[in-house]
Formats: sequence, C-alpha cells, structure tokens
Amino acid sequence: MAWRRFRYDIVDSTNERAFETIDRGEARHGDLFIAGSQTAGRGTHGRVWESESGGLYLSAVLESAEVPPPGAWTIAGALAVHDAAVAHGVDAEIDWPNDLITPGGHKIAGVMAESRGLRSGGPAIFVLGIGLNVGSTALPPHLHASRRVSSLEELGGEIALDAIEDTLVQALEERIEAVLRDPHSVYEAFFERCGLARRPVAVSGAQTSVEGTWTGLDPSLGVRIEGTDGATRFVSVAHARGVRPLDRGFGRR
Repeated sequence: MAWRRFRYDIVDSTNERAFETIDRGEARHGDLFIAGSQTAGRGTHGRVWESESGGLYLSAVLESAEVPPPGAWTIAGALAVHDAAVAHGVDAEIDWPNDLITPGGHKIAGVMAESRGLRSGGPAIFVLGIGLNVGSTALPPHLHASRRVSSLEELGGEIALDAIEDTLVQALEERIEAVLRDPHSVYEAFFERCGLARRPVAVSGAQTSVEGTWTGLDPSLGVRIEGTDGATRFVSVAHARGVRPLDRGFGRR
C-alpha cells in the first residue's frame, strides 16, 4: 500500500479529518491521519475517547471494490494493534469487538471503523480509527477512577511513538491485505486472540442473548456458540454487541 501520512499536533478528531478529505474527493486508499492529541476523539456507541498527549491516535482511509464482511475492518485493526503491542513486548489480548486489554482486563487500545453512506456502484469507503495508550501521560487521573486502563509504558513495553507507529502501520497493511484476500483467515486469527475464546459466554445480540461456549468466528455466519443442549447457534457480527464471560475471571485462558 502507498501510505500517505497527514500529521497534526492537536486536532478535534482524526476520523473527522479523514471524512473531510473523503467529502472533498481528495482521499485515497491508505491515507493516514495521525495526531499527537485530540480534543473530540470518540469511541463506539458515542463514547468519548480520551486523547491526551502521549498516545497514538490514527485514522486510515480504506477502500474496497465491494463492501467487506461485517466488522472486517474493525477486526483487522484490532489484530494490527495486537501485533504491534506484542512486537513491543506487551502481553495483551483482544476483547470483543474492538478493544485491546491486558490479561487482567485493563484497556490499552480501542478500534472503530465507520462509513457515512456507501455509494451505489462505487468503491466502499471506510475510516478506521485507532487509539493506543502508549505513554502514561495519555491517562488522566479521572480515567483511572472510572475504568481500568493501562498503557504500553506502564506494562514495560517500548514507548517510542515513532517506533510503535511504524510497527502498527506495517501490521495494519498485512491485515488489510488479508481481509481483501482471505477474510476467513483474519476472523480465525481474531478469534484465537480473544481472551474469551473457547470459554462459556453470553453474546448479546440486537434482540436476544445467546449463552454457551464460544467456539469460532465466521465472516458470513458470525459468532459460533455451542449450547449446553448440544445445539450450534450463530450471532451475526453486525448484531453481536457484547460478549461477556459466564465463568469466573476474565483474561487469559
């Protein structure tokens, strides 16, 4: 991929900058918008993403000839962040559907893919946003009080922002190409890196909740659950809003 990197010391939202470029017809596949901090960073379901100096905040413009399977870009992004964290010596796992956490459940990173109207007959254009807590300065005191969070620095990993950025971009390129080439392999890799894989879970869908052992993930069928009655059920990736453990403990299997 031919990456173009657009940098900001501070910006409202890297995703917004990406969408503005798309609206002007100037964006292309592989454009990266990177900021030292954000004043209006956001996560899933309208949540605010704390974006203090010391973190890595990045948005990528992704185009494909067809609309990818549900959740494909979020899954690719989460895998790439996991790749980068592990490469820098951090023990981490993926929490469905878009967070990177420590084995103890402390959040390190979040990923969010979004589109704003897919054009009929044209390429499918998405923006993939990634927020990664790198240095401890990325974690305001009030954030520690409201939820469990951590950073690469606190976990003893390499904290050079430029090094982590390069590792992440390289991993992202590999995962994006894999989605376009063989999405099944990407979903399988994602499943293997989830802390709740092969454990008893409850999957909350759009209108129901399914309980059983999480045994797989398929780009077409979704989250595969084996019930205690022996029946196999699927919850589509698009509708699986949460996966929570039914057994004690959260983290490493």
